Amino acid sequence: MGWMKFLAVVPLVKEAFNAGLEIIDDIRSDPTRKIDALKKVSAESKQKHEEAMRKLKEGQEESEAAFRRREEAASERIRIQKEENDKVVNAMTEKIRINEEQHDVEMKKMNDEHSKKVLAMRSESKEARDKAEMEHRMKVDKMENEHKNEKREAEVELKKIKEEGQLKITQAEEEKDAVSEERNKELNLFIEASKELHEINQQQIREISKRNNEFRLENVKLKKEQLAVENKKKLEENHKIYENLMNVLTIENSRNIIQKFEVITTHVTPVYTSLKCIKDACLPQHNEEPTIIPGELDEDFRSIRSAKNCFDYSQRMFRQYLINTNLTDRRLYDTCSKLITDMSNLMNADELLSICNNLPKAIDNDRLEVVKKYGKTADSLYNEFSTLRNSLENGFKQLQISHLPSAPSSQHRAIEQ
Repeated sequence: MGWMKFLAVVPLVKEAFNAGLEIIDDIRSDPTRKIDALKKVSAESKQKHEEAMRKLKEGQEESEAAFRRREEAASERIRIQKEENDKVVNAMTEKIRINEEQHDVEMKKMNDEHSKKVLAMRSESKEARDKAEMEHRMKVDKMENEHKNEKREAEVELKKIKEEGQLKITQAEEEKDAVSEERNKELNLFIEASKELHEINQQQIREISKRNNEFRLENVKLKKEQLAVENKKKLEENHKIYENLMNVLTIENSRNIIQKFEVITTHVTPVYTSLKCIKDACLPQHNEEPTIIPGELDEDFRSIRSAKNCFDYSQRMFRQYLINTNLTDRRLYDTCSKLITDMSNLMNADELLSICNNLPKAIDNDRLEVVKKYGKTADSLYNEFSTLRNSLENGFKQLQISHLPSAPSSQHRAIEQ
């Protein structure tokens, strides 16, 4: 946002150039003087263009740093909120557990006292004993009902606490997403401003070239060779400025894409790790029978589902980013798309979903043959994920080598998404 004040430079570049041309038009004689004046206008135009580009770039870098700080602050708020949620939920859960224990103790005490009373009333009439039994049952029912109501109210409060905590987290995450979206919009505005400055510069170069040709005809015998050399040099310098700018923007875009791609790859590791735990538990060494406690692998199943959801979300965000940028190297786009397809084929494999859905039931029912069958499936997927991780590691290194050291050649430059 801080760099947007520099957009005012754009019309000033135009105005300064036009004012220089008006001074040249007032020179009615001596084509040599016109040529000298035009050189001055050209030099000032180049200087103002470079200064405008420098200020625009500095402002954009300042804005980018501010966005990074805002995103980091949003991430910290999310972390703190999650810790606070866990703390409150755990405290409420512990309170429910303690109340349950106290209720059990009171019930036991009441039943023990009643048993003693019944023993003491053995010599009394059946009517008296039945009355005592009825009074005891009424007290028990009353205490049970009160306890159920208290427990129900506590559970409702716990649910409310969880929902409110999750709502706060969701709001914080939405705030972070909004910052990222604003950041992308500002980057697009910066690119548009850079293009506009470049187009102005090109228009000025064309105008200078046109007038130079006119003056050269007036002074063809005196300045022909000199003007030709100077025009060629000016065109080369301006072309180099344009090439350098496009190279910088393309490399920066490639760096952003590779960073976002790296985020996607991180979701493969939790699945890989959980598959190893599952296959080790289901296929013990030395052909022993698996001995898995129900619930022992639940964390691994949750980890796989969570990683898959994160992968799908990161993949969507990555493709949306590609749609919003027009500076993507075709080779980079093709390589990332292929690797993402490879990841998606495994992350969304039917076998992986079947393990998460059916293996817990087999473990709960102690169906060892089914457990071993899914253990073999997990082993096969584990090997495939191992191969995928190696492929991703090599592919990521190759992306950095191919696209970050220097800008791509003209034949591979930006593609329209």
